[in-house]
Amino acid sequence: MTLEYMKKKVLRLIEEISEGESLTEDPDINEKLNDVINQIMFELCRIKKILAHDTREVSEGEVFDLLSLENFYQLKLLRCKNALEDDVSYQIIENLAIFEKEGTAAIFYYKYPEIITSETNDTEYIFELSPDVLEIMPYGVAADLLKNDVSTNYGQVYAKRYEELKQMLDPRYSMGIVSFEGGVDI
Repeated sequence: MTLEYMKKKVLRLIEEISEGESLTEDPDINEKLNDVINQIMFELCRIKKILAHDTREVSEGEVFDLLSLENFYQLKLLRCKNALEDDVSYQIIENLAIFEKEGTAAIFYYKYPEIITSETNDTEYIFELSPDVLEIMPYGVAADLLKNDVSTNYGQVYAKRYEELKQMLDPRYSMGIVSFEGGVDI
């Protein structure tokens, strides 16, 4: 889904969409829209996370800063093997990985999405979030855009619906898998 399509979904929801050159005639909404979408997107990506993968060659005693990975949020799994395919030991201390030997580190991590700014191209920006999250997002954006509108309760209505939908999100992408090597004695 593009940023433009998300904006249209939000503006249709709050009945502020226009057919002119601009998606809305309301200058306040137009000014805030990218920032609010970005804020809600970052909130939702901490619930339904975006998985990323990187492979790095590491040396003995190397201290690798996980924050140097693209848009790093949280570590999921780190595996490191040497040239003989033996496991390489490492320690994780906060955002630092310290490798005891040289090898190839496979790093699986959760990342933040690309930031949306006022300069972001509406038709080129593609959301990295899953479809279920993208269907919830317009309610959060609508709630935030209308939270100061005291003449109606629309902001509160959208906020309530957004909270209900967030509670139904399943943060998993797959079920866990267990495998045994070498058999099991019972």
